[in-house]
Amino acid sequence: MRHALLLHALATAGLFTGLGSSSFISDASAATAGHALAVSVDDFYYRDTSNEPSDQTAVHEKRLRAFMTALRDDVTADRRFELVPSFCASNCPTDGPTLRDRLRAASQAGAQVLIIGGFHKMSTLVQLAQTVAIDTTSQRIVFRKYFQFRGDNDEAWQRAERFVSEEVRNRLLESRSQQ
Repeated sequence: MRHALLLHALATAGLFTGLGSSSFISDASAATAGHALAVSVDDFYYRDTSNEPSDQTAVHEKRLRAFMTALRDDVTADRRFELVPSFCASNCPTDGPTLRDRLRAASQAGAQVLIIGGFHKMSTLVQLAQTVAIDTTSQRIVFRKYFQFRGDNDEAWQRAERFVSEEVRNRLLESRSQQ
């Protein structure tokens, strides 16, 4: 599946030369240090390999939509950031345009950073979330972070969103301040 391989393909496709948590926000981004950082957030993918007996696709889609809405709301509410609408529709992580095209579109829309990611439900109680922030000008990874959270109910997803949102915004600001 394309979404399952997307983040792995970043390194092997040679698209990015800077990996890990290095600071790579481009000079164009650094020039606007006194202004809000323009960020676009693509919808994350969701993969469930927990092999639970009941089909939870609908409830996971609902929780993922709520997560994405809350994440974008958090970025919008934080005056240090400007949310640039995502170019991608909800099918972006799986059947949408290539990452290179998504980066180009985000840059043309004014985003300095594109955030992508996904969830992997490994078992009844354990889920992993991965977020990747990419500088749209240099096409380098600003940071990549894995999160693990327990539970698969609304409360667990809300706690995860608050934590992921805060971490993403803090890491973006750290990267920006290191310029």
